[in-house]
Amino acid sequence: MYKRLHWVGVLCTEENHDPAKHCFPRFFRHCDRIMGVPHFSLNGGALILLTALIFLYVPGIRAQSGDPTNEQRLTLVIDVLELLHITSPSYLSITFSSGQLRRGLVGYDFSSQKLKNLAAALSPADVRVGGTYSDFLNFDPISDDANCVEVTAPGKKSTEELDFTLSGQRWDNITRFCDQVGWDILWDLNLLDRHNGSWDPTLAEEFLDYSSSRGMKIPMFELGNEPNLYERKFGVILEADQLVKDYSTLKDLLSQMPQYAASGLYAPGVNNLDTFSSSRKYLAQFLQNDGCEVTTEVALHHYYFKAEEAHTQDFVDVEVMDTLRTQLEFAYNISWSSCRSRKPIRFTETSTASGGGVPDVSNAFIAGFLWLDKLGLSATFGITRVFRQTFLKSSYALVTKNLKPNPDYYLSVLFKRLVEGPVFSVSNESLKPEVRIYAQCVGKSYYNYPDGAIVVYYLNVGSESSVLSLGQFQGTDVHLFILSPGDENGMLSRKVKLNDELLEMNGSDLPSLEPKPHSGDVPLAPKTFGFIVIPEADVQLCKQYHRHDEGKIVSC
Repeated sequence: MYKRLHWVGVLCTEENHDPAKHCFPRFFRHCDRIMGVPHFSLNGGALILLTALIFLYVPGIRAQSGDPTNEQRLTLVIDVLELLHITSPSYLSITFSSGQLRRGLVGYDFSSQKLKNLAAALSPADVRVGGTYSDFLNFDPISDDANCVEVTAPGKKSTEELDFTLSGQRWDNITRFCDQVGWDILWDLNLLDRHNGSWDPTLAEEFLDYSSSRGMKIPMFELGNEPNLYERKFGVILEADQLVKDYSTLKDLLSQMPQYAASGLYAPGVNNLDTFSSSRKYLAQFLQNDGCEVTTEVALHHYYFKAEEAHTQDFVDVEVMDTLRTQLEFAYNISWSSCRSRKPIRFTETSTASGGGVPDVSNAFIAGFLWLDKLGLSATFGITRVFRQTFLKSSYALVTKNLKPNPDYYLSVLFKRLVEGPVFSVSNESLKPEVRIYAQCVGKSYYNYPDGAIVVYYLNVGSESSVLSLGQFQGTDVHLFILSPGDENGMLSRKVKLNDELLEMNGSDLPSLEPKPHSGDVPLAPKTFGFIVIPEADVQLCKQYHRHDEGKIVSC
């Protein structure tokens, strides 16, 4: 109870709201989560008690968050002599759901300059076109493109009723758009198209023949979506060893097509190893039955929680954040023990909450903490891609259906522009659990920082300010890109500020995302996250990466 009461108090007081006008109504709206009963059913005595608790408790929260004496001094210690891994410029990638294909891509006006600008700002990137409805997708190059199919949740109708067709014209439009904005396609093929217990490649071959004849680039493929759940969802049992055989069939098919012979294969796409032992078992069985040989990388899905079970405070809970570490440890342990050599791993689908995200939360400022921590932690483990679910629409989307960027969109654009290459170990000895810090080399393609520059990115989910001393980079001027809530809704704001300046689109153009020069120690305000660029860091491994060092620097 007290944890949830503290959370409500923080939400109410962080913008110095009037308790009578803002805090009390918000508190009582959350009483069903705090006390386990709807607020309207509380009797008079309970209301008096809860009101007294707010009066007593909230001022303490306000004093705690605003008292400069509570600031903790942190010292930045980065091991820049040895890299952990190297992330590519396409490390942060995106998805759009095959369910949107089923609806005829409503909202995707591929002629829209605003849509193109929003998409291009995330390039270079891979885009996974897949998900649940990929297993009901058929292709007909000459089908009528005028009609859309009403979306029905799988499981509520037979699989035959869920089938839909992608036309050649719509597929042309998709690939043309991806070429224009700098996205490479990861295409998810229909795995439920089966014959005598095995995957039937007939329709896939027709799709590939059409694509090849038109010179379409498809550098990556998957088969199906979360096949370990087929029995529960569709009544179809697909064992891991059979999935290996299906991928072998796909590999043979691609080898006969010069356009796609070198395309990568990613599997098995199981979900949440940290939560489901069945997912861990399926992954191990897949890899041990020659899955290591038929695939390019291991593909996984990850969500922190289900949308219907999530609470707002879960988005800033360090224990929730740490569940991702458990997933990553499981993934690498299973991969190491099952394959003869280290198999790269990627998240081909991931976001905060499954089931479309939590309305008004997964698309608010608060969602950025889990997103930035996932990018940083995954990079330290050597994850090759993190595909954000999803680019457009739904509660966890980067962009609304009206082409309005959510806060995570701007966070993602800054990450794309600033973070690239060697990943370094950051000592956490002086850090408190509420402060996470990651360090990598700077991407040079946008801001043109000097060779050897480094970027530190942080998140502070606590209620206290911290001050970061730059350690071995002390005395060096830095550039700050600090993100904070954009309006009075605070952590639940759908807007975001960069260095205290509200970010808003100018017609079809993105706002300028310029740094703030800074000297000395860096304040890490509570409930903020951002990037600290050290232009004159002169890190040798970054110099080698920035200059490409004649190809001598390699990922470990």
